[in-house]
Amino acid sequence: MAPKPPRPTGPPLSDDDANLWAEVMRDARALDPAARRRSADGVPPAAPAKETPAPDAASPPSAKQPQSPPSRTRAAPPTPGVGTDRRTQVRLRRGQIEIDARIDLHGRTQQQARASLEGFLLNSAARGHRCVLVITGKGSPRGDDAAGFMPDRDRGVLREQVPRWLALPPLAQHVVTWQPAARQHGGAGALYVLVRRKK
Repeated sequence: MAPKPPRPTGPPLSDDDANLWAEVMRDARALDPAARRRSADGVPPAAPAKETPAPDAASPPSAKQPQSPPSRTRAAPPTPGVGTDRRTQVRLRRGQIEIDARIDLHGRTQQQARASLEGFLLNSAARGHRCVLVITGKGSPRGDDAAGFMPDRDRGVLREQVPRWLALPPLAQHVVTWQPAARQHGGAGALYVLVRRKK
């Protein structure tokens, strides 16, 4: 015969409260003596081992299984200059390679700028251009647009994002490497991009 669940101490319970208490305690089980001793000594009881059912080959996996959330870590932009020999890197960094075409992304949102950049580079690759100049702007300090009228513009967002876009499809297959531009071509507010020529 199972022992009666303990009643809460304090003033007498109403019928509704007593029924609720009985419902709550219905599945409660008394601790074994060893667990009581651990509890008295301040040691937390060990969590019961959960049984993992063996997967049934016939049944498809449940659609409601929890999945790990996607990583929110932003990937670092690729390292400039990788993919070329040292001489080409030096000439590119100094602005000594002829610029075949240029695009200015000033005043565009990220979405507009990315679409424009993709069209420009795909067109440059199709025309056989070797080096193009992408002007992103240096960005203004955070305080210059306190009202937030242009949240995606002129805060260095494009300067930060363009190198990442160059490393992602569909642009990655057309880009050999990139370098921050020399001062005469915009310095930190522009990039030289070496375009992969068609074989």
